Amino acid sequence: MGNPMTEPTLKRCTRCVMDAGVPGIRFDHAGVCNYCHMHDKLEAMFPHGGEGERILRELAVKIRRDGHGGKYDCVVGVSGGRDTSYCLYYVKEKMGLRPLAVHFDNGWDSDVAKANLARLCDALGVELHTIIMDWPDSRELTNCTIRACVPYIDLTDDVGIAGALYRTAAKENVRYIILSHSFREEGITPLKWNYIDARYTRALIKRFARTKLEHFQNVDIHHMLYWMFIKRIRVVNITNYYDDTGEKIEDFLTRHFGWTDTGQHHMDNEMFALVYNYARRKFGFDWRVVELSAKVRTGVITREEALRALDTVPYFENEALVDYCLKKQGISREEYEAIICAPNKYFTDYPSYYPLLRLFRLPIKGLCRLHYLPAHTYEKFFEAI
Repeated sequence: MGNPMTEPTLKRCTRCVMDAGVPGIRFDHAGVCNYCHMHDKLEAMFPHGGEGERILRELAVKIRRDGHGGKYDCVVGVSGGRDTSYCLYYVKEKMGLRPLAVHFDNGWDSDVAKANLARLCDALGVELHTIIMDWPDSRELTNCTIRACVPYIDLTDDVGIAGALYRTAAKENVRYIILSHSFREEGITPLKWNYIDARYTRALIKRFARTKLEHFQNVDIHHMLYWMFIKRIRVVNITNYYDDTGEKIEDFLTRHFGWTDTGQHHMDNEMFALVYNYARRKFGFDWRVVELSAKVRTGVITREEALRALDTVPYFENEALVDYCLKKQGISREEYEAIICAPNKYFTDYPSYYPLLRLFRLPIKGLCRLHYLPAHTYEKFFEAI
């Protein structure tokens, strides 16, 4: 049976609001969780303020030098949401780079997000390259992960995003991909909640796909090696070096670009209503706890405010919204409820590269520090489990 929702009586971190139901969580003698300690480590590794600005200035010089003679200096992943919109602005206006904005459309873009992207790119004079996923394939890929009974049903879209960024950079001979995930604003999600790799993805498709997938392109180890060492593409998360916390970012984007809030975190992609509903009902995971805990650590909100927020009914429990998502996915309510009640599975229940990756954890750590892999990959894969 699917697990019941997390009980409020579970032990919580004394500093943030992560609780004992989070896979891999550990508490020290003072009751502070390992995710808080990870946050402090990342704060030391990635300074913002004056030192962060200095690092980004030096990085901009290097990116411009490496991009000399080309049409673009870098590729920036964008969604129309808060974080990617501000990141694109920062790259263009603050760092003085020539970015190509790249967007992966899985068929679930909200109208608000589309309008945000159009206004922002037009105002900044940035070219937007949108990769549109074949809808029948996109729907079937998501349904594979739902039938597999694993926590994260959007994993194939994350594969699509990574592939879109790397393949575009390789095609345009661009050596830098700029990302905008913020450990200060969004936190680090537990690995068992949203693990992704090519072998795992292949296993789910092979076992649970009911139609032939004509257009999906996986991102395998040999692809990554080619992109990193032949095309020499690096990945830089510039959000680590500037203060992106609080409502000042939304206010700035609204004033300068007519940006509109999508209403909820990640709802630039409307499928996340189903992603979060499914995880909460089946596994008892409340994805809000990760973001709220990050905001507590950075002082955007208090721990008491975060606890009150967790006591409110989340938007993804709106049954009309869930029914809309299920209808679009072609899943009946009866099938959905049967999946909710089926035994829970994790990536550890399917073939994956994870045992191999653990053997190479130190080289992976080095690749993260050298910006060949996303900055927080090592911490997420090897310290948050």
